[in-house]
Amino acid sequence: MQLHWQKQGYLFLASQNISLFGTMVTGYAITWYISLTTNSGLWLALATVSTLLPQILISLISGSWADRYSRKWLIIGADGGIALLTLGLSIIWELGFHSLPWLLIFAALRSVGQGIQQPAVSSAYPQLVPEKELTRINGINQTLMSLSTLLSPMVGGLILANFDLYWALMIDVVTAIVELLCMFQIKLKPVKSDKKQTPSTDFLTGFKYLFGNSILRRLFTINALSFLLMTPATVLSLLLIQRQFGATVSYLTLQEVVWASGSIMSGLIVAKHKAFKNNSRVLGLAIGAFAITMVLMGFMPNIWLYLGAMFLAGWSMPFIMTTQAVIIQTTAAPDFMGRTFANYQMIGNLMLLIGSLTLGPLADVIPLIWIFITCGLLLLISAIWYLKATQY
Repeated sequence: MQLHWQKQGYLFLASQNISLFGTMVTGYAITWYISLTTNSGLWLALATVSTLLPQILISLISGSWADRYSRKWLIIGADGGIALLTLGLSIIWELGFHSLPWLLIFAALRSVGQGIQQPAVSSAYPQLVPEKELTRINGINQTLMSLSTLLSPMVGGLILANFDLYWALMIDVVTAIVELLCMFQIKLKPVKSDKKQTPSTDFLTGFKYLFGNSILRRLFTINALSFLLMTPATVLSLLLIQRQFGATVSYLTLQEVVWASGSIMSGLIVAKHKAFKNNSRVLGLAIGAFAITMVLMGFMPNIWLYLGAMFLAGWSMPFIMTTQAVIIQTTAAPDFMGRTFANYQMIGNLMLLIGSLTLGPLADVIPLIWIFITCGLLLLISAIWYLKATQY
């Protein structure tokens, strides 16, 4: 490990969060544009499919790429490609081709790039950061992500309300350029791997490795259940606000700000820890807390109490995301790290996709509050199972 890992580690951390901010501004603007234009659970489900399905498919090989090739150049190539796509859409939009299908196609193409980039990014941290500092660096990462979640809806909402979607797209292009300039300063050594294996055998070997490890197997099970049952809060909360409290950009922005505020506060607490004594226990408790807040969301009679529950949900997320990342980074072998994170990404996205395809259209038929309450209770049961299964 480098003596001066801080410079490389924090530069890498900063570059990824700068890029993330631009991506989130664009993502919020596009999602809100679709939501406010259609007020349809089906259209939100289609948007989610366009975002998730390409990532799921590319994850079949992107993990093996992260274990076989330079993670640095995979990140640069993927983010550079996403920037070019965003620039292309901004030009199309500026020319007056304002079409929802264009947005879905754009989201799908960007999803391919993100599916290549994310396993490489997650796998790179153990190469840059000492193991004893992984909890802290992941906690800081979650805090910065939460800060982006706080600021990006404000910026996205401001642009959407006063300007045009074109300007939200251009912010993503600019932040991607900054990220690429930073990445050229990062030094990542190649990971030793069996170059004779094909991507298909790499994928199968990665899955065999994953399910042969009891710690990772339990983690991926609770990850799959969580992504499936969190769908109402992560995908359908926009519709719940619109239908229960009114369809305004202000309410949509306020929800994201409150969520991010809770995440930032808890992220700072996580960042103070070099390590948790039991990551699995912290993960189970955080998922249980999120489940309880989902149930509360269904019962809230006004927007302010609903936002209070949303704050508590946001508070739980840094504990969930940090502990999951650290468990993988400290358990998976270095030459299986990319495939493990790719499978983690694929399983989570697949469950979120299934949840969106089923619960999105269902939200147009039955009251959303019952979907929130039911999924929250099932998620609580899943958290209790994980806590019992990981007792040592």
